[in-house]
Parts: sequence; C-alpha cells; structure tokens
Amino acid sequence: MLSGMSALEEFLAIRRAVALWESRADAELGAIHGVGLSDFAALHALSQAPGHKLRRVDLAQRLALTPSGVTRLLAPLERRGIVTREEAGHDARATFAVLTRSGRTLVKDATTTMTNLAESLLSSLGARDRAAFAKLTAP
Repeated sequence: MLSGMSALEEFLAIRRAVALWESRADAELGAIHGVGLSDFAALHALSQAPGHKLRRVDLAQRLALTPSGVTRLLAPLERRGIVTREEAGHDARATFAVLTRSGRTLVKDATTTMTNLAESLLSSLGARDRAAFAKLTAP
C-alpha cells in the first residue's frame, strides 16, 4: 500500500491520476489535431491493423467499448472523412471501420504528439512503477 493508504484509496488515487492524464491528452490532442484521446485510441488501433481496417466489433473489443459505443465514437470521425464504413460482403451484419488517407495523415501527426506527451507523463515514474502499471493491463 502507498503511505498507509487503503486499497480503495490507492485505487481511487490511480483512477484520479489516469483521469488527469486523459484530460491533459484530450486538451493537447484537441488543440493541435481536433480529436480527443478516445478518437486517437480508435485511429491508432486502425492504423496498426492490416489494411488500416478492423471489424467494428473487433475495434470495440480493442478499445474496451460496446459495439454501440464504437458506433457513437466513430460517427463524428466518419462525418469528417477520417474514417469510413465498409460492408463485409459475405456477412451483412459485419461492417469494417477503415482509416482514410486523411485519417492516416492525422493519426501519424497525432502519434507524434501522443508519444511526446506519454514520455513526458511517464518520465516521472521509475521503472518499477511503470512495470506495475503495465501489469494492471495484462489479461
């Protein structure tokens, strides 16, 4: 435990730290690129996928969202032409989210911003603390 904090207090402190990091990332990404952190996470996942596309249900799983949550997240990105929807010919229920050319440019630029921000935020943590955070995300 941290400095005599209960497990609940530790959990809430970690939650607060993450919320502060997310708020800072949202502000920077919004000011520079016009997207938020959730948008960036989706765009980054698409940029890493073969053909820059994923089934929407797979994207939801990667982002820890529901399928309807992904639909709400992608709708403004689709309107801006950053992401497009592609039907899966063999399965009418499945659709893909596809990163457009302008989306690929945006995510490339935003990745530089997020890399710099992540390095800045995490530089205050020692290797042991970073390993502990990494362990929290393990399946």
